[in-house]
Amino acid sequence: MSSWPRFSLAPDAAETREFIPFMRELTEIAARVIRRYFLTGTEVIAKADASPVTEADRGAEEEMRRVIETRYPDHAILGEEFGARDGRAYRWVLDPVDGTRAFISNCFLFGTLIALERATAQGFRPLLGAIAHPAANVAVIGGGDLCTLYAPDGSSRPARVRSCARLEDATVLATSHWSSNEQGGAAALERLAQRAKLYRTWGDCFGYFALATGGADLMLDPVLAYWDVAAIVPVVEAAGGRITAWSGGDPLAQPSAVASAGPLHDKALALLHAGSASAPDRCA
Repeated sequence: MSSWPRFSLAPDAAETREFIPFMRELTEIAARVIRRYFLTGTEVIAKADASPVTEADRGAEEEMRRVIETRYPDHAILGEEFGARDGRAYRWVLDPVDGTRAFISNCFLFGTLIALERATAQGFRPLLGAIAHPAANVAVIGGGDLCTLYAPDGSSRPARVRSCARLEDATVLATSHWSSNEQGGAAALERLAQRAKLYRTWGDCFGYFALATGGADLMLDPVLAYWDVAAIVPVVEAAGGRITAWSGGDPLAQPSAVASAGPLHDKALALLHAGSASAPDRCA
């Protein structure tokens, strides 16, 4: 178990048996819909906030909602495309195509995010999360201390973050390059990225997939939506990683993310909120 605060709940044995196979089924359902539209030049529609949406987004969410409503008619649903449906005990949070800009640019890094939340006295809290990549036919599902990578050949294996204590040894990922200022945080991102061994904008949900499977050390998003972070938090934590808001607080209450394997986390937060870079880190 990690020594830092966790923001997701741990599923019990019955919830693990019941919901992980169903979550895997949902990722496969979404992938079948999405792959029909990928690389086809499907029409792009601008939403009210100017963000893009396609029939892949809408069709995948519609199909997942239909299956959830049939299997669990008393569960709540919150989806990016079709909003909220009331329910009790549990809530499914759906982002059918996270990284729509990647999708419409024929980039393979888009994915599907699914969270299952349990009702508490303080509201719904994430229990399980899935990050699935339809183009590559891979997925990770995590909750509690169990995170599993599902490979294209049908096999599965545990997914874990890798150890990295020096920023100078780290692979750092972000959704947007600092100079674009699409998400804000430009100066902070630049300070941190320039210290890293490798910096890439392999972002959206793929950055968290890379972290959870041991392919990267730090993933940064100064601004997220709730349907993004609800799935990411249980995956990162189940893989042994740490995730906070940009401020260092609860990423679910302040949708944003600094995600790491752990040892780098406080150093990253300090740099993000510092006026200038400090001396190089040394291994503990």
